[in-house]
Amino acid sequence: MNYERGTIMRNIIAGFIAIVIGLFTVSFAAIMALFIGVAAFIAKPFIQRKMAYANSAAEQGSFDESSLNKAAPSHNVIDGECEDITVKSKL
Repeated sequence: MNYERGTIMRNIIAGFIAIVIGLFTVSFAAIMALFIGVAAFIAKPFIQRKMAYANSAAEQGSFDESSLNKAAPSHNVIDGECEDITVKSKL
């Protein structure tokens, strides 16, 4: 294999740049994962308290779901399904 000196040098420089970019990406991902993990650790008690409140309210029957989805229609239709609303005449 007969490589020119410039080709080998370009490959070495490109490899070095790729390694630097890769290390930066991995370290950035690790730092972001650390921050997300700390945020989840801090938020866990608040979410557990809110879920416990919602479960106890639902068991007592005092939980009103209508306030959560006022804009939702009251029909028994799954998304993507068509409900026939035409009046069928009985002959």
